[in-house]
Amino acid sequence: MEENNKKFKILLVYPNIPGMLVLPGAIGLFTSILKNEGFELDLFDATLYEENAPISPLKRVEYLQARKFSYAKDLGFEMRKDLIGSFVKKVESFKPDLLLVSALEDAFLQGIRLLNAIKEKNIPHIVGGVFITAAPEKAISYPQIKMIGWGEGEKTALELAQRMRNGERYEDIQNVLNTWVKKEDGAIIKNPIASLVDINEFMPDFSLFEKVRFYRPMGGKILKTVPLETARGCPYQCTFCDSPMWSKVYRDSKGEIFLRRKSIGRLMEEIRYFVREYSPELLYIIDDTFLARPMEELKEFAEKYQEFNIPFWMNTRPETITEEKADLLKKMNCYRMSIGVECGNEEFRKNKLKRFGSNEEILRSMEILKKSRIPFSINNMIGFPDETRELIFETIDFNRQLSGYDSLTVSIFTPYHGSKLREEAIQKGYLDPEAMTTHTTASSLLNMPQLSREAIDGLMKTFAMYVGFPKKWWPHIEKAEKSTPEGQKIFTKLKEIYQKVYFSGDQFQKAASVINWDELEKQLA
Repeated sequence: MEENNKKFKILLVYPNIPGMLVLPGAIGLFTSILKNEGFELDLFDATLYEENAPISPLKRVEYLQARKFSYAKDLGFEMRKDLIGSFVKKVESFKPDLLLVSALEDAFLQGIRLLNAIKEKNIPHIVGGVFITAAPEKAISYPQIKMIGWGEGEKTALELAQRMRNGERYEDIQNVLNTWVKKEDGAIIKNPIASLVDINEFMPDFSLFEKVRFYRPMGGKILKTVPLETARGCPYQCTFCDSPMWSKVYRDSKGEIFLRRKSIGRLMEEIRYFVREYSPELLYIIDDTFLARPMEELKEFAEKYQEFNIPFWMNTRPETITEEKADLLKKMNCYRMSIGVECGNEEFRKNKLKRFGSNEEILRSMEILKKSRIPFSINNMIGFPDETRELIFETIDFNRQLSGYDSLTVSIFTPYHGSKLREEAIQKGYLDPEAMTTHTTASSLLNMPQLSREAIDGLMKTFAMYVGFPKKWWPHIEKAEKSTPEGQKIFTKLKEIYQKVYFSGDQFQKAASVINWDELEKQLA
């Protein structure tokens, strides 16, 4: 019993893309679990530190996928310098007994740099996250890493910390489920994966994050936001996504179904806790596809959610939208949603992306949302393996048929480990097997003969313009694709017009119904 009360310090480390402000659920869960067991915790959060790469949210603003905002004026902070030096200072002042690192693939190499900066201190650590589960062999091959956690980490982190606090040497702990351990001689102990956790058992705690981290731009407003997980896993099999990987890992290893939903009662408890502790102005539902929940559960959730009526954001797919569900969302005070269209060519979408449903069905879903007056954005993706410029323009033309949306989001296909299209890209010679992703707004990692990286970059930055402006403007827009002085000049003029027409107010303030395009075109002369 005395050993269980021994002071034991754990530093939670969250590598992240600069400025990506959604609070990470994993860190919240680890905080809750470890705090409840009496561990002393601190956090190093890389989100507010500048790096050499462009800040992803600002890149979306630059490419007309979101309204303008300022970290300093709107969110109340300046992006910080010296990520590595700040991390070293945190480690030296806190003196942790264990580092718990949770990183998505986009930030994994940043995590490696952080560990490399303190390698001489030889601090015990475990690194987990989606990338580690998708590619454990690759992850543990990095010399800076001595232990990884694959699969779900809630119970793994707790068992490792408890055993170390009870006096076991880190070097000798080699039989914790969900871990791979690199011994001093280079041998790797590969422990099997544990059964799935009960997602109703744990409630996240975001108290270690700075207050500024709770605020984010959304639909033209700055809102205090807390993430809410109502389900874990996805019932769909999109080939560009790494979510199906989780289902395969647990099906093959344990014969278990990864997709689980929290009970409605538990969700009500969690939201009450958030209201009490954080007073959120927006709940950010992090489920892959919120409306995939059975209708009876949605009805029960909608009815009980009247207790809060807090505005919320959610992500879903066109085929999950019905008039009945739209009515429920309206009743629940849905603030905004994102809808994944991805590609405008039905055959390519079906055969390459494994996303089914016709364009006619998508158009019908968009009309339901337009009628509901719930603000929404449309997600698109370009730069898939074997995609052509002509196919991208089919997606642009299809988006031109859609109406009622507030904004368009365009991502470049990002070959995440664990996704089917990554494997295909490697097999076709389009992708270096060692390539690591950085973000969906970064330049393409594929090297394809029919569609260059420069062409994909140019189409990403002008996609919203091609959709939003008259076709007779397309020659101007084509010039703006180019990264030349002339191209940048016309891009800047087009961007200013687009922002005035489409982003002059918040998501509830629409542009004038009649736009004098001929008069606006004079500004391009």
